Amino acid sequence: MAAAGCAIILAVGIGSTSVLNAIAPLLIEGMGATVTDYSFGPMLATIFAFVGSLIGAKFITKIGARRCLLIGTICVCAVLCLIASATSTALWYVANVINGVVLAIGAHAAAAGVLAEFYGERTPTVFGIVVGVMSFLVAGEVLIESMMLNALDYRMIIYIFAAATLVFGLLSNFVLIGRLPSERAAKQAAGAGAQPTPGAPADTDGHEAVASPDQPAETVEPAGFTLRDAMRSPTLYLFFLAMVLASFPLNGFSAYASYFFVGNGLSASLAATLLSVFAVIVAVISLVSGSVSKKLGASITSIIVFVGFAVGVGMMVAWTDGGSLPVAVASLVPCALIGPVQILPALFIPQLFGMKDYTSINAFGMGGFYLGGAAVFVIVAAVMQNLGYNMGFIVLAACGIAALVLFLAAIALSPMKRLAANGGHPKQ
Repeated sequence: MAAAGCAIILAVGIGSTSVLNAIAPLLIEGMGATVTDYSFGPMLATIFAFVGSLIGAKFITKIGARRCLLIGTICVCAVLCLIASATSTALWYVANVINGVVLAIGAHAAAAGVLAEFYGERTPTVFGIVVGVMSFLVAGEVLIESMMLNALDYRMIIYIFAAATLVFGLLSNFVLIGRLPSERAAKQAAGAGAQPTPGAPADTDGHEAVASPDQPAETVEPAGFTLRDAMRSPTLYLFFLAMVLASFPLNGFSAYASYFFVGNGLSASLAATLLSVFAVIVAVISLVSGSVSKKLGASITSIIVFVGFAVGVGMMVAWTDGGSLPVAVASLVPCALIGPVQILPALFIPQLFGMKDYTSINAFGMGGFYLGGAAVFVIVAAVMQNLGYNMGFIVLAACGIAALVLFLAAIALSPMKRLAANGGHPKQ
């Protein structure tokens, strides 16, 4: 139930971005804006997502992951209402700033924190499934929106999605997720007049055990490192830089693939069809990404993700040089391997830093992802404008390979590897 709740909250929250992207021309016309004015909004959102992530780790830890998801739901509802009522770019910019903060504290990092309480070491596997389900739900939202456009004004559609976001988000938070194990343990401790022991083992009902005054519980903490400990290791900074560069292929492909296909002779409708196929493939890959990462390990998983994307880009470029349409269609499969990039922190953190401070380190890694997302729109757009679409996509592939090198370096220097080498004890 908690996993389903997280998938729904992410779908109605992050899915709002996909809903807005699908009606971008209508939004631009309704606000009386230019394409450049409009594009500045998503860039603001990404910048504030990065800034928010700098304090997101502490914020999520302080008030709790479930409450952060609740804040995210309420804020997304407010964002949609602001956009629906916008007649100029002023409210559009305000809404994107709020949306950026939501991405930092009320999206992937908070959902990972919720899932970690229920699933522990299995969190990466479950998180991959959650994001895959979310992708299918978002595709359904866009399909529903396309049908509604035939009968309703776009502003009314956004208001409807705002209401749906609030209703489904609240139900998911309070009914499907409910109290987290740590919250139940704290309530039990307060009722018994005792304080919960940090890291206490779970009881037979799956709740955290509470130490009584005359029978202390054994303290059992997850293996790993806190964010503060991790900041003393070069692994964390290699990981952060890798996430910055890893953001380029995913965000760049999502933003410019339609331009690439149309610029190389396909109709806009056929390009949109190819991108919808790409979205479905990404959803399927995300469903199994967690279990694959757990089975193969972080190193092999990262090689598959980034080398696969580079192969896909190579096929796209080959298609432009006189290739047939099936080559372009086939290129979507290896390109879609880049899909799990946005949940790489959730997949790799257990191997790099353990589960001790999973949520905080996850938020730190997503900060790098959002920073890369802000930069890619400026850098890759400039490359494409001056050197063409092919070179722009080659740059995206090169950034992915550079990210791979950094990931492999981070894995080689992993504090968890040294911890295992020392028999489970930190080196003094």
